[in-house]
Amino acid sequence: MNSKQIVAEVMELRGWSQKKLAEKLGYATVTGVANRLNGKTTKDMNVATLVEFLSLMECEVVVRSTTKDKKEWTITLGEDAE
Repeated sequence: MNSKQIVAEVMELRGWSQKKLAEKLGYATVTGVANRLNGKTTKDMNVATLVEFLSLMECEVVVRSTTKDKKEWTITLGEDAE
């Protein structure tokens, strides 16, 4: 599953439209959200955009090690790296 699909699924679970997400993001139009989700750009969205979109919908992005230690880190919006 790619980031666009994850955002679309969370939007569906929350009952959010692209318009609502655009409004919450402070975008003047829905175009910024639509372009990212509808394939208007060939690239997947960057991590910062993914975190921003999901944070607004009360989700978090977690990075989990695939090694035996299974260490986890949560990516948070607007915090400096440690």
